[in-house]
Amino acid sequence: MMKLKNLFLGFIIFWINSFCAQCYYQLHMYDSYGDGWNGAFLEVTMNGVHVGDFDCDVSYTLDSVYSFTGATMNFIFHSGNWDSEITFAILSPSGDTLIYGPAPSDLDNLLHTSNSTCPSTVSCLNPFSLNASSLTTNSANLTWTPSASDTIWNLHWDTSHINSHPVNGVGNSINGLHNNNYSLTGLNPYTTYDFYIQAVCGANSNSIWSGPLTFTTLVIPGTCGFYVLELYDSYGDGWNGGYIDVILNGIVIDSNITMLNGSGPESTPIPVDSGDILDIIYYPDQWPEENSYTIYDQSGNIIVNQTNVQPINNGPMSSYGIQACVSCSSPISLFTTGITTSIADLSWVSTGSGGNSWNLEWGISGFSQSSGNLINNLNANAYSLSSLSPGTDYDFYVQEVCGANDFSSWSGPYTFTTNSLTVAGSCGIFQIALLDSYGDGWNGGYVDIEVNYSITQTVSLQTGSGPDYFDIPVDSGDVINIIYTPDNWDDENSYEIYNELGVMVVSEAGSNGNGPADTHGLTACQQAGSGPLNAPCGWFILETYDSLADGWNGSYISIDLNGISSHSLTMYSGSNTQIVPFMVDSNTIIDISYHENGANNQEQNGYKLMDNLGNTVAYELGSVSNGPLNTNGISVCQSTSSTESNSLNEILIYPNPSNNLVNINSKELISKITITNTLGEVVYEKYPEQSFLTIDVSSFSINFYTIKLMYGHQQKVQKLLIHR
Repeated sequence: MMKLKNLFLGFIIFWINSFCAQCYYQLHMYDSYGDGWNGAFLEVTMNGVHVGDFDCDVSYTLDSVYSFTGATMNFIFHSGNWDSEITFAILSPSGDTLIYGPAPSDLDNLLHTSNSTCPSTVSCLNPFSLNASSLTTNSANLTWTPSASDTIWNLHWDTSHINSHPVNGVGNSINGLHNNNYSLTGLNPYTTYDFYIQAVCGANSNSIWSGPLTFTTLVIPGTCGFYVLELYDSYGDGWNGGYIDVILNGIVIDSNITMLNGSGPESTPIPVDSGDILDIIYYPDQWPEENSYTIYDQSGNIIVNQTNVQPINNGPMSSYGIQACVSCSSPISLFTTGITTSIADLSWVSTGSGGNSWNLEWGISGFSQSSGNLINNLNANAYSLSSLSPGTDYDFYVQEVCGANDFSSWSGPYTFTTNSLTVAGSCGIFQIALLDSYGDGWNGGYVDIEVNYSITQTVSLQTGSGPDYFDIPVDSGDVINIIYTPDNWDDENSYEIYNELGVMVVSEAGSNGNGPADTHGLTACQQAGSGPLNAPCGWFILETYDSLADGWNGSYISIDLNGISSHSLTMYSGSNTQIVPFMVDSNTIIDISYHENGANNQEQNGYKLMDNLGNTVAYELGSVSNGPLNTNGISVCQSTSSTESNSLNEILIYPNPSNNLVNINSKELISKITITNTLGEVVYEKYPEQSFLTIDVSSFSINFYTIKLMYGHQQKVQKLLIHR
């Protein structure tokens, strides 16, 4: 196949060189990586008329461009991605090499007069160098350069659109012009037009049309002139879908203003009358942090300069309430940050009209101006409000002071809401702190906070490095799970959890491209087996079996705690063992009920119940044609001694159950740690001489383990469940 391909390519080159070389330019285009030119291309025009765009699809492409004798050829290279892989050569019809080498950064106009031996198919060449000058709001002076001996021309123009070419029969035409210029009048202000020109070669013979040359008439100034909006892009590839709408006195007068490519500036005039209110609304898309814009007033002074807001990286802010042509302009871009239950930091932007102080009025949302709280002659464009009420909506207004009896109009209201107070649980409030090592927030990542296996909050770090704190109200014995969901730059994210005493009990950080690990089974406020009557006793484990691994076929188990249904579960096909942990309080009565529900093969089903210390308190298997028996009246945690309770209070082991990491926090130095499995085999042993450490149990299989801790002259033994 490769030989045939090469043979065919050689034939094409031979054919071009032998039969067409005197008429065609040859384009030899190469890509060293073999994936084509990735958006780059060569644009070719002949006598100012677009011939085509040419590029390489794979490693090498040979293409050709027809020309006739004396035609002016123009080759323009347009950059793409990975230009460093590109090489090309351009050969003239006579075989001369016009250019050969890597893709240049500045091949703007490679002009060449064709040395083709092929005559033109028309009687004369088309004009070139079309131009529009002396633009006004309703007129333009059009000029062009004759190609040779042509002295008569036909002119066509229309508003710029896809069908403006003369062949489509729309627009305006003037035939038989004897000068290579023409003044168009009666045009519309701030309108884009196309014009085309054609040489008259003789009776019934014309050149091809040259064009379009596109131009835009000037805008009609307002009573005080016009403002100018300039767009910039720091990377140089345009705004990548981002755009601006211009609103004047509440009406959109220009929409979808954008930069298609380049760094800018690209300018848009905005006619204004004295006192007009101008809003500039920015809509981001891709890479908004590269975008910025500047607004100039009627005298050419910069009054707004908006760049990307760090660290949000959501592009420049919109600008609201710009007053046109007034001696003292109103502040713009009112904003609040640092909002808590009682504090808010207010800020605004001056439009540069000469003021150096501001008046501020604020109050409960909806207040009438002059009835709020007034603060005069602030010397900075920011102010921190304090002693606010939690969970309350507020408004604020700002006015610029330009001099004695010279004030701007008020800007506002800007509305914000203070944070609500968190109602503490029966044992207080846990807190989760979110952090980001890079300082740009979690970039879409978030955590779900589960309390007793129900999602109570979904939180994220929107901006900055943090920490941002979120309250978790808890009751004694509540089980807290933190479920992390990644998005972008996950390994920058981390979180910490603090208990009701402010002690950090969990710290998880991302690394190696992965976000922080989840946290499961963190028990609030009290350890299992400690405390007074009806305090949390700990985790009991129900383990269910199916020897055929075909599921329970409709039968199920229900768990009642103190006569109230707590859990209901069954087994599905593909699993022969299932572990279900559940929390119980001291002196709870547990009833385990098996429901046959008309299922088959019930003799294959069974269950085992283990207490908070790992002891088996119930074990039932099915018999011939019958499922396992019920177990009723199990009373839990009645024999916890004060010594055992004190021991539990001295050392914290959490979370338990665990799926990844286990933390051990002791009041005394731990001299030795041993973990054994159900066979008595040592799976972990260490002599830490520390009071706090974290053990990685991610490689442990799902089962019960025994942790034995030596500290001082005492030891502690506790069961640990690995559950995923």
